[in-house]
Amino acid sequence: MGIVRAFDPDTGASGGPAPAAATGADLSALGFEAVDLTDGWTLYDPDSLVDSVSHSSGTNTVTMNALGTGSNDYAFTVGGNLRMPRWYKNLSALDSNNSEVRLNTGNTYSLHTITQFLEPDDRFATEIVMASSPDPTGLTQTACDLCGGILKYPASGNPQGGAFGVNNSALGSASASLHQTLVVTSFAAGRMNTPTYINVDSSGGFLTSGQRATNQNYTNTSTDLSVVVGLGTSGSATITAGEDAKIKVFFRVIKFSTP
Repeated sequence: MGIVRAFDPDTGASGGPAPAAATGADLSALGFEAVDLTDGWTLYDPDSLVDSVSHSSGTNTVTMNALGTGSNDYAFTVGGNLRMPRWYKNLSALDSNNSEVRLNTGNTYSLHTITQFLEPDDRFATEIVMASSPDPTGLTQTACDLCGGILKYPASGNPQGGAFGVNNSALGSASASLHQTLVVTSFAAGRMNTPTYINVDSSGGFLTSGQRATNQNYTNTSTDLSVVVGLGTSGSATITAGEDAKIKVFFRVIKFSTP
């Protein structure tokens, strides 16, 4: 039989200590954080491909400078180098007092992302990722160790959504009905696990699902993490000055204490 305190050890009052007040988020109805790239995000753009960024009603419009010679260095899913523009900030979870707690590569946590397709005004063949990273300004795939969700579409035609990890992706079939891609990735013991995705249409109806078997260790278990929104080309596509991408993405991170 368990021991029940008869007195509060701090005040001497009978009945034992009072229960802790309920604080923090409602875990039965967690929402997502919408990304405004003009507010609190740092742009890293090694080859100055971004001309301007604006934000309105949850949508970020990124207008591009020219990329006359295409290269896999600007694609997330092929090659080994990463020279595309990306925005980043600290990856933090809220504690019960709504204070931010920075996450690192040794923590146990899950990252939930949503990428939403919006038709650009003048599009190029595009890849957009929403992921975590120990090195958001790294210039190789294995330095960045990105892991999360991806949206991909050609210069004309239907988009694809899926899961992305380090240097490859798993994508659903191209579909005119694709509205959002919901991705969940778990991390523990200094390791990225398999991100899984579900694609839905504008009514929330299921389209397709899958996973990308990443299963890769971080270099160490003590590096602070960032959350990253990346904008690249699909393969070695070129970009004409003035072409754009509309980025509408959301995320939520949950940090766990293991028993």
